[in-house]
Amino acid sequence: MYEIDFFAVGEGERSGDAITLRYTIPGQDEPIVGVIDAGFAPNGEIIAEHIPTYYGTSRVDWCLSTHPDGDHINGMGVVVRELDVRNLLIHRPSLHGYGANSGAKPAEELAKLAKDKGTGVFEPFTGIGGFGESVLIAGPTQEFYRKMLAEQAETTKAAAPKVSLAETAVVKRARRFLEKFPVEIPFGDAGGTNPRNNSSAILSLVVDDRHLLFFGDAGVPAINAAMDYLDARSRFKCPRVVVLPHHGSRRNLDIATIKRVFGEPSSPYGTAVASVSAESDNPSPRVANAVGRRGYEVPLTRRQTFRHPHEAPPRPGWNAPVTVLPPLEETDLDED
Repeated sequence: MYEIDFFAVGEGERSGDAITLRYTIPGQDEPIVGVIDAGFAPNGEIIAEHIPTYYGTSRVDWCLSTHPDGDHINGMGVVVRELDVRNLLIHRPSLHGYGANSGAKPAEELAKLAKDKGTGVFEPFTGIGGFGESVLIAGPTQEFYRKMLAEQAETTKAAAPKVSLAETAVVKRARRFLEKFPVEIPFGDAGGTNPRNNSSAILSLVVDDRHLLFFGDAGVPAINAAMDYLDARSRFKCPRVVVLPHHGSRRNLDIATIKRVFGEPSSPYGTAVASVSAESDNPSPRVANAVGRRGYEVPLTRRQTFRHPHEAPPRPGWNAPVTVLPPLEETDLDED
């Protein structure tokens, strides 16, 4: 049994991630409760109320902070402060010689808060896991993480190029919904994402022999390294639930990686969630369509918090329809 709650995070174009889950494993009487990121501070307050109300406990067995961007980490302090968090998984740049990294201060503040409350604090590197082998960190390795920290430091030193408002303006367009998916055209990752996103912890969760994957904001190199590890562990199978990396951005997935994670086109199989705010341009039509062709529905957190249950008890008031993307028109704008 598992139930996953995906929370609406962000306003305007600012999206974020906040996920709670409760699940059972053989040999343990009480369900395990987990939190994956906690959005902004107000989202942390919602989570701190949600877990006792709907999970019937103030105990959180593990919290995972995938990376220290504000839209993922800011609410976690409220969760740790208000609930009984047993284990916190968080990367700490200061422990690797990068105390000047912009994520170092919030990470250390959260780690101190957790330790002061008696919470175990661990860095989520490849191979870390537990809870009856349900939890396994598939990436990054410590070596890859340090490489990303070094690249972040070099990026920070480089002077930002001056660009005109016209060059930085976001091109807005109305999405056209289609009756069926357009013909698939191979695509790359539009230059890729940044080192900070590629340092995200990637979680493989197996419950009831179902594989659930949470990518944070990781991009193609990080995801493929994690997939290599899962393959080596003979743990990978097509996932039933995936949270699309970085809200389904074109810079975080290419067609080869999508094929590797989701397989070839098939009949309805699973769910690929896009955590997006009200005015976000994500998910990319090319990404959403490529996933949809492979049998995955793509629900959005846009203006809605929704529950995804598997053999979980009913929850009154949580039966409202979830917005699922239909096929989308693909244009040259999707190359950006």
